[in-house]
Amino acid sequence: MTHSAVANTMPVRAPRRTQAERTALSDARMFDAAMELIVEHGTHNTTLKEIGERAGYSRSLASNRFGSKEALFDQMVLDFNNKWAGELRRFVGERTGLSAFMAALEAVEHFLLNRTIEMQALYILWFESISSHTAVRARLAANHLAYRRDAERWLKQGIEEGTIRPSIDPTCFAVEFNAFIFGLVYQWLVSPTSVDLHSVFYHYRRSTLETLAERRV
Repeated sequence: MTHSAVANTMPVRAPRRTQAERTALSDARMFDAAMELIVEHGTHNTTLKEIGERAGYSRSLASNRFGSKEALFDQMVLDFNNKWAGELRRFVGERTGLSAFMAALEAVEHFLLNRTIEMQALYILWFESISSHTAVRARLAANHLAYRRDAERWLKQGIEEGTIRPSIDPTCFAVEFNAFIFGLVYQWLVSPTSVDLHSVFYHYRRSTLETLAERRV
C-alpha cells in the first residue's frame, strides 16, 4: 500500500469547536435539561445542580455559567423567543392582513405539536412566573405586548386591504387571540389527554375566518 493510499484511509478529524461554539452547545444542552426538569417537577423544584447533571456536565457548571436559576430561565426564554421569531417569519413570510394572521395561527399550532416539551416547559415557566421569577415575568409581559401588536397590525392591514371586516376592533381582537392561545395551552397543560390541539385549532381557524373575513357580493 502506498503512502498516499494509507493517507486516504486515515480518519478525518472534525475541526475543533471554538470556545464560543462549546459555550453555545453547553447552553443548549442545559436549556434542554432545564425544560425536561420543569415539565417533570415544575420550576420551583428544579435546581441548577440537577440541570447541570441532566445536561451531562458538572453539578456546578449551570451555577458558574448563569449565577442563578432565574438568570438561566431568563436566557432560556430569550433563546425560545429567537426560535419562535424565526418560525413565525417562516410561516408568515411576505403575507399581510388576513393571510398573515392565519399563517401565524398555523405557526403556533405547528410549534405546539412539534416542539411539545419545549412549549410545555416554557408555558409552565411563564404561568409560574406570575408569583416569582421577576425577570421572566417582565420578559413575558413584553412578549404579550409584541404578540398583540403583531396581531393588531395584521388586522389593520386586512381592514385596509378589504379582506377583514371594518367593524372588527383590531386592538380587542388581538387580546382575544392571545387569550385563546394562552388559555388553550393552560387547559392542555392541566389535562393533555382531554384537549385535542389539532381539532381545536381547526375549529378556531374556521370560526375566526367566519368572524373576520369580509363578505364580497
